[in-house]
Amino acid sequence: MGEFISLDRYVRMEPAEAQVTLASEAPARVDPSEDVREVLRDVRRFYAALRDAFDAAREELLRDLAADVLARELACAPVEIERIAARALERVRDEEPLRILAHPDDVTALGGLGLPVVAEMRLRRGDLQLVIRHGTIDVSLGVRLAHLLEAR
Repeated sequence: MGEFISLDRYVRMEPAEAQVTLASEAPARVDPSEDVREVLRDVRRFYAALRDAFDAAREELLRDLAADVLARELACAPVEIERIAARALERVRDEEPLRILAHPDDVTALGGLGLPVVAEMRLRRGDLQLVIRHGTIDVSLGVRLAHLLEAR
């Protein structure tokens, strides 16, 4: 490192003399191509992480999108929600079903199943949840769609 130059001395220097002093104290420059390679490595890592995150979320995103499309279609032509609920209740009969959670617009269609039906705003039309003695069973459109897709 060069000699110490006080600020007041530096300010009084001629421009050419100050430039020589600064140049002699400057650290050696790194090869710019190495900087470019480092940036490209960082970009590749970021791209790989982004792709991994997308791959992990893609299936769930597609299932949610399909369920949203089906829910909109069901608003035009309602699903036979009572039949779906009856089939689901038959499968969990030994689990002691306690109540059914459904979208408020589907509650009246489920009244003949012999269980209390609770309106749940967070559910979409056609979604159901069965509350059993030891938890909840999701019978939503997304889950039913996933079962259909896995069976293909």
